[in-house]
Amino acid sequence: MLQAATAQAGHAPPAGLAEVAGLVRECWTRLPPGQDRPLPVVVLLGRPGSGKTHALDHFEAVTEGAPVARIDLSAAAEQRPHEVALHLAFLLARKHRGSKPLRFPRLLLGLLAVQPQLSLTDRTQATRELRRALRQARNRGTAADAGEGIAGLVETLGLSPVPGIDLILGVLLRGFEYMPASTFLNRALASYGSSGPASALEELVELNRRNRTGIAADRDFVDRRLCLAFLDDLIAAYHRTRRGHSALALLDDIDHNHGATRFLDLLLALRTERARAEMYDPLLIVATSATTQAVPGPCDGGPDDPHTVHPADASYAAWRAGAGTPLYDWWYPLRLRDLDEVEVALEASRFESAAARRTGRPEAGVLPRSTPLVHRLTYGHPWSVTQLHGAIDRLLEHSPEDDLHGLLDAPVEERGAVGPGAARGPQLAAAVRGHLLDGLTAGQRAAATLIAAARTPKAAVNAGLLNGRPEHDRETVMRELRTRLWLSRPVPEDANTRGGKGPSGYLRTWSGHPGSADVPDTTYDGRPVLHPWLRLLLLDELSGPPAGTEEEWQSIHSTLADWHHRHGQPLDSLYHRLAINRLDEVVRYFSTGLTAPDLRPWLRELYHVTAAPVYRAQLSDAPPTRRSGELAHEHAPEAYTDRALGRPLAELCAALWLAGDPRNRLPPGSPELNYKISAMFRQLAMSADADADTLLDEAARFSD
Repeated sequence: MLQAATAQAGHAPPAGLAEVAGLVRECWTRLPPGQDRPLPVVVLLGRPGSGKTHALDHFEAVTEGAPVARIDLSAAAEQRPHEVALHLAFLLARKHRGSKPLRFPRLLLGLLAVQPQLSLTDRTQATRELRRALRQARNRGTAADAGEGIAGLVETLGLSPVPGIDLILGVLLRGFEYMPASTFLNRALASYGSSGPASALEELVELNRRNRTGIAADRDFVDRRLCLAFLDDLIAAYHRTRRGHSALALLDDIDHNHGATRFLDLLLALRTERARAEMYDPLLIVATSATTQAVPGPCDGGPDDPHTVHPADASYAAWRAGAGTPLYDWWYPLRLRDLDEVEVALEASRFESAAARRTGRPEAGVLPRSTPLVHRLTYGHPWSVTQLHGAIDRLLEHSPEDDLHGLLDAPVEERGAVGPGAARGPQLAAAVRGHLLDGLTAGQRAAATLIAAARTPKAAVNAGLLNGRPEHDRETVMRELRTRLWLSRPVPEDANTRGGKGPSGYLRTWSGHPGSADVPDTTYDGRPVLHPWLRLLLLDELSGPPAGTEEEWQSIHSTLADWHHRHGQPLDSLYHRLAINRLDEVVRYFSTGLTAPDLRPWLRELYHVTAAPVYRAQLSDAPPTRRSGELAHEHAPEAYTDRALGRPLAELCAALWLAGDPRNRLPPGSPELNYKISAMFRQLAMSADADADTLLDEAARFSD
């Protein structure tokens, strides 16, 4: 079992992938003889950096010794479906320690029949030519065992046409080297024709003829016939020998190679035909894709897409129940999740331990303490977590632990650069942003930056922010963001998102006073939003030179504020007015609600509005506690003169506004803004005689 192999090899699943490993283990393990079952095509869907390739690395490591084939399709040449099948057969036929290699005589015979230099005309001539081709293949294929390792053979593989065809034939011929040619032909012919060897030879002649015509329909016929031979060989290999595990095909980046998707479409069509007779092949396919467009069907990539599965809900039984009877849906798309805070802390400890072994420095425990900052910045995006751990590790060599405000502005060290004069790469934010938006054109990336200004992408489109963009960018960017899984559910805005303690979402709904109905959260509309990490990076680009200007920032948010106002959405209008420093309007709005008998709706609206983005280029280098006072004094001067109510409310709004960015919540263990927020809530409680208790409770969430 995969679990046993994991324990023996000492490989734990990468962070966040334990549920996926459990599903693969369940599907990979064979049932007792005579209990064949259908196997899904498991597709790991994830944004760039979500751990898809690490998952395949893990499966390849823990299944060592079993029949496993892995193809990186982003680096592979475009291949016809039968060539992908040949590539898989080549890898599965290798010598695996502890298990008998798989044999592919039917596929090998079909491959010999379609060689470009071979011309078959009738049964007698075909028998003679195939025997000769088999003898030549044996003579030429000895290099597979004579001089080159399997890893070298894989590197030489370049299909359609195949430069390494001799080496491939050498691997596929293993086990048949000393079998008489007539015996081999009789055994392999069993998969061809419908009424014995004569009709089988006629089919091979037809296969040879069609492969030489250059007609698309004939190419499809050849692809189908050879892929069918590939499946027949797999079934025969498992019927002859009892094996504890299915063959495993790991296909990385199927969205990068059209030939791979054509192969999968053909393979699954053949599977569907066989399933009607309850015939199932023993091939488990685990593929990866950065877009739902690689998966046929209605997957749209939205956060509530019912056609993608959360790993925690995945199981063989769940797939089989949804695959239909008779079976028709072989795809099982899993949407990889981000890391939770505990997993980010564990990754920090692993990173620091590895760095200590590499450099000889003692483990200081600094990276684990930075978890609140790293998790709230990245929201657990796996690759980004690693990048930030590396950046923090470099910064802390020269700076104190709480001096991480400029973390995203730190330069990325070029690979291999050493010493004080070493070359530096781009800023961390720019490098990460470029990686996350891989696959989008420059125009689509510019459009995505505009979308990030709005609280929801839908509002950006409806408010006309994209109207000035080229038609292609305007019409495709939303589809690309959605299918590339960059849309997510809104994060509840409350103390939890500003560095306070306690659970998230406590302000969404609650039971009102005795005898009253539950009070819903009217600020939460459920529309998808950009992933918070990507949005922060795009806003960083928009809120400062060289990409963004203050005039452009003011224009964008004024447009959004006016659009929300026209459509009767005052809170969202205030949200964008705060983004352009209209703090005085925000303070006036919230000062009128402090006498309400229940201040929980007031709190909910306060957090909603103060989640507005900040134009970072305007901020001073002062600590965030001082910045909040500067913002209140500068942008709400009238309120600032009122020491009893106006000033604490203005400073509270400014502090919550700044606290929306995790970089302003430092040091990670005890953010300095927390004291300011707590103190302002307590001071406001003195003016809220109807429900001071709610404000005091909120102040406690920001207390040590």
